[in-house]
Amino acid sequence: MEKTLYLIGVHQGVEPFLRGPFQDEEERDIAAKSIHRKQKADDSLFWADIEKSGSLIVGPYMARFFREEYSVTDNIR
Repeated sequence: MEKTLYLIGVHQGVEPFLRGPFQDEEERDIAAKSIHRKQKADDSLFWADIEKSGSLIVGPYMARFFREEYSVTDNIR
């Protein structure tokens, strides 16, 4: 694998947490949906990739990603 996949969350706007590593993006996205269902309005969730070189890339999930009709394979980064 060329990168290691994680989720970074922020609980109540101040308490960070890390989940992973995940085997692939689909596994991570399924976990993100599960976590999101339990989150409150002031919680945040981000995908995070650590490249083989050690570079960290972090980004948000689009709001529509968490709608039930949205497929995990539709998440464009």
